[in-house]
Amino acid sequence: MTNDLHQIATLLLENRGGEGDWGEISRLEGKECSKKIANKFLICCLLDWQSNANVAWQKGENLVEKLGAPDDVWLTISSFSKQEWDSKYEEYGKPHRFRKGYERLWRIANDICARYDGDARNIWLGKTPFEALVHLWALEAGDQISRMIVGALRDCGQIQGSSGDVKADIHLRRVLGRAVDGEEIRAADAAKVTALTRSLNPADPWQLDWPLWNVGKSYCRPTSPDCPNCYLRPHCVYSRHHSGAGQLHA
Repeated sequence: MTNDLHQIATLLLENRGGEGDWGEISRLEGKECSKKIANKFLICCLLDWQSNANVAWQKGENLVEKLGAPDDVWLTISSFSKQEWDSKYEEYGKPHRFRKGYERLWRIANDICARYDGDARNIWLGKTPFEALVHLWALEAGDQISRMIVGALRDCGQIQGSSGDVKADIHLRRVLGRAVDGEEIRAADAAKVTALTRSLNPADPWQLDWPLWNVGKSYCRPTSPDCPNCYLRPHCVYSRHHSGAGQLHA
């Protein structure tokens, strides 16, 4: 098992190329982003909470357009009363599949205006990854989303240094759980994902986030996983237990 874990880590790191697309901020090649890009990036990340990533980013961009003030989007949101903001959930196209995922933007907007002058860049500019993470925790962005934001900023060259832990989302829980134990890790046990990725790549667990997510999207699907074509197959407990099947079933 120890050798399998080592091989899993090696294969994941070898397949890290083609990191996730974080919108306009991904295409800056490390150049400092504008207030507009930073604010849009943060809104899309916040809407990624418990949502399909592609859907969340599309809805985030649509919401910013509907609000009509990308440079001052947090000020625009905070200018509504809480009741007014909550009432616009359907008018704005249900930006999040849960109302509370949309409604919490109002509280966060008020905090960003009060603490960071309505400019998301002030959360991370000149800060270490851990310092930025602490600021995001203080905004109550959510532990896993906060880690994702910091990792994305590091990937995009907006902050420097090791970004820390992965975002233990459903794809990572499924891939790691199946590979190591033969079954998906429950959401309540997300800390196990953190512990496993720390052991797999102690120097920088975040480096494993995108390749694990990509395996989950491309091969290790909830049902009918494409084990034969997954590069983790030789070292995956789940695949061994289901060997002989073409398109396997959970």
